[in-house]
Amino acid sequence: MGTIFWPKDPLDGNDMTLLTSILRRWCARYEIEFTADESKLKAKELVEWFEFGVKDPVELEELIDGKNWLVSRI
Repeated sequence: MGTIFWPKDPLDGNDMTLLTSILRRWCARYEIEFTADESKLKAKELVEWFEFGVKDPVELEELIDGKNWLVSRI
């Protein structure tokens, strides 16, 4: 059995606090229970963006709201 290389840093307590607060605000905005399936899907999306390298809370909120795709066509 070989060694597995995982290129991502583990999430620490500060990361989890940040991501949880963003998810809780998103849930409150859309009146979705924090433990609902839709919330779990958003949590997965949020973690993926964070692991991709997006660390700015405002940008993360915009990404999970889909506001980054609101670009007019040329």
